[in-house]
Amino acid sequence: MINVIISEELYNAAYVRDHTEGFAELKDRTTNTTPEAMAPICGIQPEVIRDVARGYATANGAMIFWGMGVSQHTHGTDNARCLIALALICGHIGRPGAGLHPLRGQNNVQGASDAGLIPMMYPDYRLVEDPSARRAYEELWATTLNPEAGLTVVEIIHAILADEIRGMYIMGENPAMSDPDTHHTRQALCKLNHLVVQDIFFTETAAFADVILPASAWPEKDGTVTNTDRRVQIGRKALQMPGDARQDWWIIQEIASRLGLDWSYSGPKDVHTEMQKCMPSMEHISWD
Repeated sequence: MINVIISEELYNAAYVRDHTEGFAELKDRTTNTTPEAMAPICGIQPEVIRDVARGYATANGAMIFWGMGVSQHTHGTDNARCLIALALICGHIGRPGAGLHPLRGQNNVQGASDAGLIPMMYPDYRLVEDPSARRAYEELWATTLNPEAGLTVVEIIHAILADEIRGMYIMGENPAMSDPDTHHTRQALCKLNHLVVQDIFFTETAAFADVILPASAWPEKDGTVTNTDRRVQIGRKALQMPGDARQDWWIIQEIASRLGLDWSYSGPKDVHTEMQKCMPSMEHISWD
C-alpha cells in the first residue's frame, strides 16, 4: 500500500514535509514492494491492494485498527511501524475520524500499561532510564531503583535459555499459549528452577509451575479497568471468591511482607490513592 501511495503520489505532501522524517528512505525501501510482488506473500490480489491503498490515501479521514495478531507476531514491532508510516504519509493523524487504534488483547491491558507494567517505563510512560523520573519514584517509594530498563517478554525467554534467569513469577498471563514461538517458550519454562503462576485457571503455563497461587476473577473483587480510550471504569464485587482464592493485591502484599517490605494496603482504594500521587493521568479519577 505504501508503494502504491508513493508511486502514484497520493500521499499528503504538506503533512510529510511538516510533520515527518525519513520519507526519502521510506520511498527507497518500498520501491520493490509493489502489489504484484507482495500478492503471493500476503494472498491478496494486486488490484485489491491498489484499490484499498487509493481509498485509504484519498479518504477525508481514515483509521487503522489492529489487534494482537499484528503486535504479537514475530515481527510485531515492524508491523506496527509500517502501519504508523502508512498513516503518517497520508496525514491521517490528529484529525477527527483519523488515526491509529491498536486494540488491546485483554481486559485492562491499557490500565496495566498506564500503571507501568512495561519493562522500560514507569507509570504514565516515564522512561526508566530518565534520571529525573527515577528520582521522583525513588522518593515516592523510598527505595533505590534500577537505572536500566527491564527485559521484554521475548527477551526474558532468551535470558532463561541463556541461564541468566532462573525463576519467574507470572501473574494473569499464559505465555505457553500466547507467545509467538510457543515451542521455544515452553522449553524455557521447563528450564526454570522455580516458576510461580498466579491465575484463576489451570492454564497451559500453570502446568509448568512449581507453585500456583489462586487469584480472583473480575466479579469477585473491587477495582478499576481502563479502556483503550482512557476511560476508567470502576467495578464492584458481586460474588464471593471460591475456595482458597484470594485478591491479587492481597497475594502480592503477603509475598512482599515475607520479603521484609513494609506494605500496608488495606485494599484497592489505597493502591488507587498511590497511583494518583505519581500519575497525572489519574489525578482527576475519583475512587468514589
